Amino acid sequence: MKEKELLREIGSLVRESDGLNSALSRVQTLIASECGGALLILRPEASATTAISAAPAVCEFLESRVFPFRGLYVAPVSAGNRAKGTLVACIGTWGVPGELLHRITTFAGQQLTELARRLALPSLEYAEAA
Repeated sequence: MKEKELLREIGSLVRESDGLNSALSRVQTLIASECGGALLILRPEASATTAISAAPAVCEFLESRVFPFRGLYVAPVSAGNRAKGTLVACIGTWGVPGELLHRITTFAGQQLTELARRLALPSLEYAEAA
């Protein structure tokens, strides 16, 4: 799938989702099918004191030898004027360019922000795609 098609599909999946958990799971599945492997986590700003890479699922993904390239990408997500968080995307691949993975993560963060605002969420909670 080309970049524009992938971004369009991410936007469509998020728009069709009824919540952040559902959107995360659907986008994670799409990225994994196109790139090789993915782990998406939504971290609220309140959890910013602990390192992203210290999360057990992130450590396990990054230490895995399944993919020759494993990257960690982040993008801001917010639900309103105060509720902020970070989309953490661990992506494993056999050769997808890193700049594409960064653009995918940034776009997914933007789409999740729009979903959170549309749902009028008062705050963001920790979420990990299933």
